[in-house]
Amino acid sequence: MNDLVVPADLVEEICLRLPLKSILKFKTVSKQWRSILVSRSFAKRRRRMIMNTVQNKPQILAAAGNHRTVRRLNDDEEEVEMFYLHCDAAATRPSLTCDGLVCIPLPGWINVLNPSTGELLSLPSGPDPVKTDRYDRLYSDDSWFDIFPGYWAMGFGRDEVNGSYKVVRMFFDTKQSEILDLNVGEWRILPSPPPYYVEARRKSACVNGSIYWLQYIPGLKILALDLHTEEFRDVPPPPAPAQPGQLVNLEDRLAIAIANAPPNYWELKIWTMDAEDETWSKTYTIYLFSRGLDPITWRLWCRPVAVSKKGNLFFHDSQNRLFKYYPQADTVRCISSDIRVISAFSENLFPLRHLDSAPGIRTFGFQQLMAGSWISRMSRRIELQIADILFTTAVAASVIFLATKS
Repeated sequence: MNDLVVPADLVEEICLRLPLKSILKFKTVSKQWRSILVSRSFAKRRRRMIMNTVQNKPQILAAAGNHRTVRRLNDDEEEVEMFYLHCDAAATRPSLTCDGLVCIPLPGWINVLNPSTGELLSLPSGPDPVKTDRYDRLYSDDSWFDIFPGYWAMGFGRDEVNGSYKVVRMFFDTKQSEILDLNVGEWRILPSPPPYYVEARRKSACVNGSIYWLQYIPGLKILALDLHTEEFRDVPPPPAPAQPGQLVNLEDRLAIAIANAPPNYWELKIWTMDAEDETWSKTYTIYLFSRGLDPITWRLWCRPVAVSKKGNLFFHDSQNRLFKYYPQADTVRCISSDIRVISAFSENLFPLRHLDSAPGIRTFGFQQLMAGSWISRMSRRIELQIADILFTTAVAASVIFLATKS
């Protein structure tokens, strides 16, 4: 009997519906299967299918914690799915995220990790600007500020036109502003410098192909950089006081979260921006202190991370706590008091760079990361082992069907 070959289009159709873990396994079946599963067309179809799935739950990426923390989230996994990244740098260093990718700047290197595939790009960042006493004083409180190496104001995001991922950094004492395309692998100076200083101690956010930075002294300002045209522009801020806040991408909309402490309670206000006309609306007003959240510091920041299908909001704070807010009941519950939330997460099977581009970039595969690297692997809470059985059954059935047709 002649050997039967499963048609490529059938392999693609079946794999599209499998969990991520199974897709990674089947990359090793053959060169043909690997070429299918690493193609950009497969990644596009997979992302489109996931986005159109009604049952799709929002996902949160966190640095791996202890088992007690993981168990405490079990009751809430009907609404949100947790992913844990085994990475010391992600647990101790500030990072930037976009489309499920994690950018971790370290002294001398820019590291971009795809937790979905285990792919890592490590690119040299060159010398950092000279430190000054002024910055040493500004960045003395690590729990309150996000401090990147060299005190750069940094950004990370995707060019919506050509799909390239880019890293941006700015240092205002020396008026340096540079951009790094992962497909090129070399830093270059931005065509135009930023029009004004932005807050380097707070994370930026990438939404719809633009990176946004916050500045609140002397007044609240938001600066945006279009990653395709590489041009800066001003974005009108929300009608909120010029107080320290956090910019985030909340469900593909730019949001700013401002936590302050009036005399008797802690209050969190979250504003979201409409991308079409760049107008703001106050989405949430959450009274934290009166709902049982005892502040353990006189300064507190909060970042919204996900909204469940039930409309409940998940947010985390500077004290490594994760909360769940029920808008209908106007109540807040702390669901973990010891978790390092990174950001919202989404599966991403796109390669970090186009094939045969950027020679010299260090690229590490999933298996290499499991042993001896500072990033080991990403573990998933829910193991869908039955999918492997279903896949084998489907392939066997297709082979029998083809045999009967021939």
